[in-house]
Parts: sequence; structure tokens; C-alpha cells
Amino acid sequence: MTLKNIIAFTTSLMLPAMLPLTTAAWGTGSGDNGNTDDHDRPLFSANELSLDLSGSYIAQERGIEHLFETSIKHNRGTWGGNVGVNYFITQNIGVGADANMSANGGNFVDAVLGNLTLRLPLGNSGFAPYVLGGGGRTTDVTWEWVGQAGVGLEYRFSRRIGLFADGRCIWPEHSPDALLLRAGFRIVF
Repeated sequence: MTLKNIIAFTTSLMLPAMLPLTTAAWGTGSGDNGNTDDHDRPLFSANELSLDLSGSYIAQERGIEHLFETSIKHNRGTWGGNVGVNYFITQNIGVGADANMSANGGNFVDAVLGNLTLRLPLGNSGFAPYVLGGGGRTTDVTWEWVGQAGVGLEYRFSRRIGLFADGRCIWPEHSPDALLLRAGFRIVF
């Protein structure tokens, strides 16, 4: 087992254990200070800065027309981790960047991507589907510019802690297309 795999595995075990501690530190989701008198405030808001910590899976594709032929069971891709930061200017429009690291034996960081995100919170249910798109740079195997677009879903337990999952197609300049799947925690500051 490589060092990157050990770090990714250990982090994935530690994050769920830390969730109760962070929820207690930031209140129960009923307010920034733990008071229960402002429970009607929306879970998603403008001027929101968040940190993404997630696991990832990336696999090369033969083109977008073959996107749904990807099989995680047949080990065509590589597992790894992803860290990102987002800032929502309004409740629905945000910008962000993330870096993907996978255990494919190349550079530590495989890709750095910038995103424009459009989300649609479903009332105060905690659910918010979103679409994202943008570009960036891959650093593993070859250094090249990429475009990317995808969809995702976030669920907030409170105004500070949520879970998310998304998938996106990445189009490099010269290499085969790729599918990037992420799932993890979103921590709002």
C-alpha cells in the first residue's frame, strides 16, 4: 500500500469521527451560536465560504458518448482524494477551485480545476442540486489545459456541515476524456 493510499484511507476513517465534534463546535444547525430561536434561517446563503474534503474516482473515457459505460468494478480508473474551496456570491451562484490527487503513481496532484457553480436549494429541506463547469490544468501524465462540466447534489445537516456527491466529464486538449466522481464533506465557514 502506497503512502498516498494510507493517507487517503486514514483520512476517510477520521472524517466521520470528527463530524459530531464539528457540529457541537458550530452549534446544532439551529444558529451560528447554537441558539434555537433562528431555526427558520435558510441553510444555504449568500457570501458563503466552504471547504470540500472528498474521496474521488477518475477514469479515462473514449468520449462523452461512452460516459455511462464506465465500470468501477473493473478497475479502469484510480481512487484518490480531492480538496476544494467554494465561495457563493449569491445563494445560487458560486465560484470555486479544487485539486484532485489519485494513486496512479504520477504527480501528487493530478488536476487543478476552477468552477462556476449554479445551485438550486430546495426550500429549507437541506437538499441542493447543482451544475458546475469551468476549466483547469492536468499535471499527471501530461500537462495540458482542460474544460469540464458536471452535476451534483448536496445535503446540509446544518448551516455548517453537509455531504455532497458530484460527477463531471473532463475534456483535455490532447488526451482521452475523463470522468471524475467525488463524494465527501462540505464544511461552511
